[in-house]
Amino acid sequence: MENNYHEVIVHYLMAIVGGFFGGYAIFTRMNVFGSAQTANLIDLVRDILGSNYIESMIRIGALLIYISAMIIATILTYRTKWKLQYLVLYLELACIIVLGIIPESVNPIIALYPCFFVTAFQWCVFKGALGYTSSTIFSTNNLKQTILSITEYFLIEDPQIKQGKLKKGCFFGGTLFCFHSGVALAYILHIFFAFNAIWFLSILIFINLAYFIYHDKYQNNYIFQHIKKMI
Repeated sequence: MENNYHEVIVHYLMAIVGGFFGGYAIFTRMNVFGSAQTANLIDLVRDILGSNYIESMIRIGALLIYISAMIIATILTYRTKWKLQYLVLYLELACIIVLGIIPESVNPIIALYPCFFVTAFQWCVFKGALGYTSSTIFSTNNLKQTILSITEYFLIEDPQIKQGKLKKGCFFGGTLFCFHSGVALAYILHIFFAFNAIWFLSILIFINLAYFIYHDKYQNNYIFQHIKKMI
């Protein structure tokens, strides 16, 4: 139960970060979504067929960076014993610094190269919780799973299955809420600080890092566990 509770907290915290990255990219870099490749690949086909080869190369660069992040994350998962959850946060702090110093005049796709890398890396490391596969960097499947689960809850008669569907719907719904809370935060900060809004994301990263360290330090501490039981 404790591990499940921790998994959900981590998942939701990272969903807020993912929402902030996505919102910041769209609000500050000409509506370019820096956390996925669907729009990039569609535009890539258009640019190739339209003989816009310079733009095509820029978009291919974004695709290769996204792919490389997934490959690196997978290799590190299988070939090392590193705590990749921490590495994700360190990479995101580095990304914030780079995004914060890239001028507005830079091509928005190129400007978001760091974002493409770290969000893909985050996606591979933070894959979900409670046995559910759930993205923390975009929300389409989370929306689908929320709607399907809640709909099934009202259609199914078996009480045990109903509870399972409700639990699933609440989990994915919570992910949606946290992701779009990050988006909302990015928008509000963008209104007041424009491109400099990215620096505020570092606060969220440090909060997540503090929680990770706190949990890892005290999860096996007998005194801490005893106090929790008393409470």
